Amino acid sequence: MNEFISKHGVRLFAVLAALVPLLITRLPAVPWEALLAVAAAVLGAGEAAQRHEDTKTTVALHKTSPWDRATARQAELTQQETDLTA
Repeated sequence: MNEFISKHGVRLFAVLAALVPLLITRLPAVPWEALLAVAAAVLGAGEAAQRHEDTKTTVALHKTSPWDRATARQAELTQQETDLTA
């Protein structure tokens, strides 16, 4: 379940954020203080989801690519070729 939440946390947050206005229209007797608390909780959850996504992006960008090794090997081969023709 934690893996599902980790992968789809922003989607779950979006569903929650979409349900808040619907609840407001369906339950007009709810006091505004409760709605304010829900709005604050939704904003807090959104911030947490954004930070989590930023962390995942940073981790993904700092992983070495398999293409890095291929690029380095190509540079070595180019150097060897240059040495042989010179």
